[in-house]
Amino acid sequence: MVLQLNKNGSLKTFQQQFNEYYPFLKIEFFKKITSGESLTGSGFLARSGSESKINRSADQSVSIDVNRKRKIAELEKDFDNLLGLSAHVFRKSGNVWVETSLTNEWSLEDQNEEGKQISRHFKDNES
Repeated sequence: MVLQLNKNGSLKTFQQQFNEYYPFLKIEFFKKITSGESLTGSGFLARSGSESKINRSADQSVSIDVNRKRKIAELEKDFDNLLGLSAHVFRKSGNVWVETSLTNEWSLEDQNEEGKQISRHFKDNES
């Protein structure tokens, strides 16, 4: 499964499409801070607004492979290499979202299934 990002496409649109395939995962985009910008609480990254446009100079769209066997680390690397964006995938864990940095070698399918199981367990224990 491949998602297309148009030249001036919205990151929010990509996030929504990604979430349709993986309802227990979400992807957030960050921009790298240059030497003249101030640091935020997230270290060297500042969260990029989801309404942000990709603003590529090339006329063609970019294809991002989000197939279920793809590792989180591979997906995040694609965004860096193809668009110069830092992308981080988060997994639903009950009613919070946790960063997948410690499990970024897991596939998208495994991450989504883990989020589903944890969220189901959390919901069952709430009752």
